[in-house]
Amino acid sequence: MEATATTAPLHETCVTDMNAPTFDADWQRRAFGVAVALSEFGHYPWDAFQQRLIAAIGAWESAPAAEQGSWQYYEHWLAALEHVLVDHGLVGENEMGALLGA
Repeated sequence: MEATATTAPLHETCVTDMNAPTFDADWQRRAFGVAVALSEFGHYPWDAFQQRLIAAIGAWESAPAAEQGSWQYYEHWLAALEHVLVDHGLVGENEMGALLGA
């Protein structure tokens, strides 16, 4: 049986090619890589990360405009990663707080 590649069509507003994501900074590339690698190595299911990303973006969207700041996709990505790491016991909540406060 020959494998066939399938690529889901991207939403018209999506500017990122999921097969070749682009990054504005090295920390974005690292955050992307950590999130994908931890999921692929079975530390959490990818849909758990996706749900946290959706929640992070939703929180930003529902915040008052004065508190939103500018749209930074990978800021939401990083917030989702922080939450999913705590959710799945990879980092303790206190430890995460200490890391973020450092």
